[in-house]
Amino acid sequence: MCAVATSPSRLTNVVDNNDIQAAIKGLRGLGYQIEQSVDELQITPRIKPLNKPASINTYHSGTFSRFVCAIAGLDSVDIEINCSNKMATRPMHELFSALNELGVSVESPNQMLPALIRGPFKLRSCQVDAGRSSQFISALLIAGARLEQGIKINLVGKTVSNSYVDMTIYWLKQLGVEVLRQPFGFEIKPGQTMNGIQTVVPGDAVSASYFMGLVGIAGGEIKIDSFDHQSLQGEAKFYQVLENMGMSFIKEEGALIAKSNGQLTAITVDMAEMPDVVQTLAVMACFAKGTTRINNIAHLAFKESNRITDTANELIKTGINVKFGEDFLEIEGGTPHQATIETYDDHRMAMSMALLGARTQGIKIIDPNVVAKSFPSYWQQMGFCGLTSVAVD
Repeated sequence: MCAVATSPSRLTNVVDNNDIQAAIKGLRGLGYQIEQSVDELQITPRIKPLNKPASINTYHSGTFSRFVCAIAGLDSVDIEINCSNKMATRPMHELFSALNELGVSVESPNQMLPALIRGPFKLRSCQVDAGRSSQFISALLIAGARLEQGIKINLVGKTVSNSYVDMTIYWLKQLGVEVLRQPFGFEIKPGQTMNGIQTVVPGDAVSASYFMGLVGIAGGEIKIDSFDHQSLQGEAKFYQVLENMGMSFIKEEGALIAKSNGQLTAITVDMAEMPDVVQTLAVMACFAKGTTRINNIAHLAFKESNRITDTANELIKTGINVKFGEDFLEIEGGTPHQATIETYDDHRMAMSMALLGARTQGIKIIDPNVVAKSFPSYWQQMGFCGLTSVAVD
């Protein structure tokens, strides 16, 4: 958003991980000016549009891939968007179809990345199916905020991860652009100006979830700093789910204290708005008394891995009884035993499954460095909290 704004921005408390580096490098490849220092980004708008073709790589980042495809439509030259092999298997068709409706040319033989995109946007109205990812909506809103004609997004079918759309709308408002919620979907009226901002980036609720999970399984107490109690991120309410499992929490200004005696109780819960902590919950359910059922998670099949079947299969390796279907996981609590865990090139698989080690000896994580996608210091931070890891051949 700040890259395509009309005035400079300064962002602080910016973490450094592979996804963010992919975004910085990719946006620079499109002529946007971004300077990085420690935990800060200085972002300066482009002086003029691209005047020659460009090629960038989004690597493994689903968020950046979706957003930059829409942003590429703001330019009137060919922009080649490449990605990792894993990202090349993830859904893009719904976004490409919407961009085509808006007059943007998208060349992709299989309606996935890699793709060749050429703008400009010629029309202001499209329809999009966000049943597999809300990022399609967010991408269109961010690009639409820079269109003189604005944009109208007609929603088709059910939308998942609505809280992330709410986040997009919130931050667009901070940059001076109002998004109207309409019966048909969303609308940005013509003639709005997208201004730069200076702001502190809130802490990530999903990253915090692993430390809640650790203390929930092992028992004890942990204080999580930089916790945004006002966050629109759905996962910021994960602690309320864990309260139902028997944990207790104390809210402090800018912090959250999690406490547990290590005794968890199974629950039935709808996790449609908290997709990125489902695996954390699934691992915790292995140690809960009773059978936990996690519902409304069909969209998890289209993440970095199939987080329904792959999560189930890895937990089954530890001796836990797991049932699963198109939109649910059902996990019977028990006593997991040692196992070698595949990560499927999925950072959240590695981070969540590592929590098994809080009460189970001999949990081996294959390709642990996959955490660099979002949380490069994960193993070090977990070590500070008592969950030690040792590299093995």
